[in-house]
Amino acid sequence: MPISRRTFVRASLVSTTLGAFAARSVNAALPAAVFDAPNPTAAIRAAMGSTEAVADDRVRLNIPDRVENGDVVPVSVTADFGNVQRIALVADKNPMPVIAVFRFTPAVEGFIATRIRLAETGNVMALAESGGKLLTVNKPVQVMIGGCGSD
Repeated sequence: MPISRRTFVRASLVSTTLGAFAARSVNAALPAAVFDAPNPTAAIRAAMGSTEAVADDRVRLNIPDRVENGDVVPVSVTADFGNVQRIALVADKNPMPVIAVFRFTPAVEGFIATRIRLAETGNVMALAESGGKLLTVNKPVQVMIGGCGSD
């Protein structure tokens, strides 16, 4: 039996609505205060529960020093210690500084690799949480063109 146009349109609307609710629930994993934060420190506090992070060389941030296009910046973070619970990526010059927070189960190695957008030249920070402590690494990145705030 062929599907009618009306049935197709109705099914499309239902699936789009369900997709929108699913996307909202994914974003709801972070508190609303993360998105409304007036500065990077407040955003980190909202996302991670604290801003008291200690620099540690066991957290490695692999990101280029200079990028031609801020729209697509490759980044990876490795946390060389056990029981990594979360890794967060923060860009201090982005309109919303907390880019992502990745949650881990105890069976998973503390490693992420992704691509991010940078609005402009600034510092990118990786925070790794283990046992209630935040360990961090910070790296300046120069953005030549583009970025999430440019036209």
